[in-house]
Amino acid sequence: MQPMYYIGLDVHKRKISYCVKEGSGRIHAEGSISATRPELDHWMRSLPQPWSAAMEATMFTGWIYDHLKPHAATLKVALFVLGRPL
Repeated sequence: MQPMYYIGLDVHKRKISYCVKEGSGRIHAEGSISATRPELDHWMRSLPQPWSAAMEATMFTGWIYDHLKPHAATLKVALFVLGRPL
């Protein structure tokens, strides 16, 4: 069975910060990329497989979700209110 990699995304208008973790919790990679489709495509090609990601709901999340969804094992969006999941 292949190990799953878990990705947390912090979405902003011009930048997406990410942290990729192994199932053990060890950080595999972290950094940030420009919030553009070509940059997301380049970044996705560097990801270990399979991967699952989660991101917060923002006004910029929609197109990013649509772009990542076909490539992810799972992709989730969460709404946070005052720092707590809703």
